[in-house]
Amino acid sequence: MTVDESKIRVNTFLQQTLNAIASKNEEVGSTFASILESEIDVKQKSASNETPETLASSSQDEALEAFKEALRTKGALQFYQDYNFEKIEKMIEEKKAELMDKLGLGEDAQPPLVGEERVNALASLEEMLDAYRKQLQEKMQAEDELKQQTSTLTTFLQDLA
Repeated sequence: MTVDESKIRVNTFLQQTLNAIASKNEEVGSTFASILESEIDVKQKSASNETPETLASSSQDEALEAFKEALRTKGALQFYQDYNFEKIEKMIEEKKAELMDKLGLGEDAQPPLVGEERVNALASLEEMLDAYRKQLQEKMQAEDELKQQTSTLTTFLQDLA
């Protein structure tokens, strides 16, 4: 077997693997959408059969409709990225409150920081929050990559079996 024939065989194998992964991803996406729709239908049907006391869950229905609309308009990837961004921002706000107390920048700090000390503390706070944001983004990206690699490996192993 020549080098060119080996390259062709490897290329063909890689293309087949890529096609298999792409088709699996399409199947997973359509499966997710169908499961989501069926769950939504079940929830809506059960909500229509409930008594007036339990119909107070209309805010949940509104939240569900907002979720469906966001998923439809943004698409799964953008929705997931926005969800991660919101999680990061929430964690940043919690960390900011914690750091403000530790640095003496809170409203009830005794004695309150003033002048140059306050400016330095605020600059330090921003640096810490930027570092924390980068750390969270790297962590979530690493988790996503690990999930993707695990999924790809699982699919590849299933195809070999």
